[in-house]
Amino acid sequence: MDAPARPILVALGSEARALRLIQAAFRMARERNAPWLAVHIATASGQGTEDEEQVQVWLQEAQRLGAETRIVRAPTLAQGLADLTRSTQAQALLLGRSRNRWPWARLGHSTADELQRRGLDASLEVLDDPPDAAWEEAPGTPFNATVGAFLVLAACTGLAWLVPREGNLSLVLPVYLLGVAFIAHRWGQGLGVLASALSVLLYNFLLETPRFSQAAGHWPNLLFFLAMLLAAQLVMGLLRRLRLQAREVQRRELHMASLYLLGRALARSRTPEEIAGAASEHIGRTFRAKAWLLFPEAEGWRALPTPVEDRDLPPPVELGPSLAVGEREGDPLEPLPQGGAFYLSLTGTDRSEGVLRILPSTDGGLPPRTWELLKAFAVQIALALERLRWLEEARRAQVDRETERLRNTLLGAIGHDLRTPLAAIHGAAGTLLLPGELQESTRRDLLAMIQDESERLAHLLGNLLDLTRLESGVLQAQKEWQPLEEVVGATLGRLDRRDGAVPIQVDLPADLPLVPLDAALMEQVLINLLTNAQRHAPGQAAELRAWSEPGRLCLEVADRGVGVPEAFRERIFDKFFRLPGAGEGGVGLGLAICRAIIQAHGGEIHAEARPGGGTTFRIDLPLPGEPPALPEGAP
Repeated sequence: MDAPARPILVALGSEARALRLIQAAFRMARERNAPWLAVHIATASGQGTEDEEQVQVWLQEAQRLGAETRIVRAPTLAQGLADLTRSTQAQALLLGRSRNRWPWARLGHSTADELQRRGLDASLEVLDDPPDAAWEEAPGTPFNATVGAFLVLAACTGLAWLVPREGNLSLVLPVYLLGVAFIAHRWGQGLGVLASALSVLLYNFLLETPRFSQAAGHWPNLLFFLAMLLAAQLVMGLLRRLRLQAREVQRRELHMASLYLLGRALARSRTPEEIAGAASEHIGRTFRAKAWLLFPEAEGWRALPTPVEDRDLPPPVELGPSLAVGEREGDPLEPLPQGGAFYLSLTGTDRSEGVLRILPSTDGGLPPRTWELLKAFAVQIALALERLRWLEEARRAQVDRETERLRNTLLGAIGHDLRTPLAAIHGAAGTLLLPGELQESTRRDLLAMIQDESERLAHLLGNLLDLTRLESGVLQAQKEWQPLEEVVGATLGRLDRRDGAVPIQVDLPADLPLVPLDAALMEQVLINLLTNAQRHAPGQAAELRAWSEPGRLCLEVADRGVGVPEAFRERIFDKFFRLPGAGEGGVGLGLAICRAIIQAHGGEIHAEARPGGGTTFRIDLPLPGEPPALPEGAP
């Protein structure tokens, strides 16, 4: 017995690149035919609520793709991954390139280097992707920032005070450059410019020789000093802009991943309820807000996925015109704030599909920077609802076309088959009504013709009525446990009385079990099949045989006719279908009635090519359990 394949381990964080890691691990597991485990290592440093929620999103996505998910707590990321790799005996470990937010932490070894030094018995796969945004601290209050800037300048001045008096510009300048760069990076460009001016004054009064004097004669040094500080300001400004652009790229990357997940969930939705559930789930995770889809009705709104118990919800006659395109200034798709909630019109190609209602979980509402993503969500939801509407309209149009086709086919088929017997009946009746005496033999022939054509009409109309009742469910199969021999015997008796002696070879084993069936309906099936066999193979004996298999009873009716081409073996059971070149015959209802009756019994019927020529119709009837016991003395 082969040992189970060793799993593939993938480490996930809260960044958007986790989606690429999941997809890469899924492909690797499928290629190697191995299970895979998606894990998040929660270290002692902790993470924000937003990061934790995003981690849950990635873990749920991995679980949808067939991964086992875990959240493991460990002192460090490397320690947690090493312990988990050893405990699971993973064959490969997939992780992304380390992105530590603190610059000085990048001077050390990466997680991948640390894992390699631990000597794990697993191949290490590192997924490279574009660099993330640089670390950025939130600016402090103006007073704290000013105090911090003065403290940094004081520290720089203290360090510069220790350098020698003569030729100290080349030693002092780097100290102040680092200080001014840190101030501009930490507290913004405004304090950076102020720090540059203060640095020049401090250098002029405290550090230039002689100290504690203006030293106006050294103005070239001061200009050079000021120019270098301003150059540092310019460089820091460019770095800051680059950092903000990188953060914007990361934000858009997360938005794209969120849209991808929402679009895939909406693509699997088949009802408005499923669309509303998917929209509520993804909006709640992305924006930390509750969401509903509102559809206008005569008595108010129909809210999905759950009812809205909010008295401030405006009625459709009031909210609808407010969200209409052309009635609002600016972008008509922007969220409309009203009563603590936000409303977006779900506008499709040709009309509005409904309204998206967002209720933020915080008092701050939805910040404008999230509106673009929210509008993209609304467009995706509107397109999904519009797709469902178009599918329903296409389904109705298909039903209408099929109904029209069946009506035309019915009129064409019945028109011919009704006209022929009616013409014969009309002619025979007219002949009988002619004045004068008719010979007894002629009169009897005319009456026999009227009777035969009347039975033909009755048979045609009876088939139509039976098929309609079967398909509508009005006519149900009244199944009872009974021997198949009785049904076959009754069928042969009816055929003998109607058509005289017909050549049929019957092969029924003596040990056939009882079978639950409706005797009258099953007789109709056998009559239709045997009549069909006599029509396509006149003068040749049809064969009827039965046998039992585990859980079912099999029945076959075979003929030696020209056979049915393989392309038409399924279509012959359609209503009003006749084989090309079939010539005179029925209107194509006999086999359709057979299939409807067999399906009402829970069985199956199909046509097969018979060796040596001809067609075999096979019927499989289910045998659910054992038949009930007969009372004592019963035959």
